[in-house]
Amino acid sequence: MMARLGAFADFVTDFVTSRTAAWWVWPVILVGLAVLSDGLSLFFQPMGAEWVAFPNGERFGDTCAMIVTTGQPCPQCGMTRAWVHGVRLDLVSAFLYSPAGLALLAWINAGGIVGIARLVTRNPRRLEPPAFLLLGWVMVWLFPLYIGTWLLRMFGVNPLP
Repeated sequence: MMARLGAFADFVTDFVTSRTAAWWVWPVILVGLAVLSDGLSLFFQPMGAEWVAFPNGERFGDTCAMIVTTGQPCPQCGMTRAWVHGVRLDLVSAFLYSPAGLALLAWINAGGIVGIARLVTRNPRRLEPPAFLLLGWVMVWLFPLYIGTWLLRMFGVNPLP
């Protein structure tokens, strides 16, 4: 089974990377995504335990529509707060808000570092991880961190502050 998944991941990687875009396009996208996600996360400010705010102190967002409708949190509940706290290196709070959110933020920043390394060395394959490693990370992120945390919250374990 793992061999099939690895072969599929290799096929997808080869398909995506075989396009005719210039060598520097994907590294620039990686760096841009990291800068954009960190910049927006720094733009918003923590506002107590429950909200984030614009720099002028005005609250950003409202109560999640899923909580209002069903009384249960959505899988993304806490992700914005995790990013806002994560870029400020308040990693414990970020993890408690959303382990998947903190992991995703770390992964995006790792992608930015890879993008910088590829641009500096002019090598589009620099620091290229094997496809099975990427697939493994996606499975760890998706099931225990994302879906697992959501299911635990549905049963009252680790509710959001």
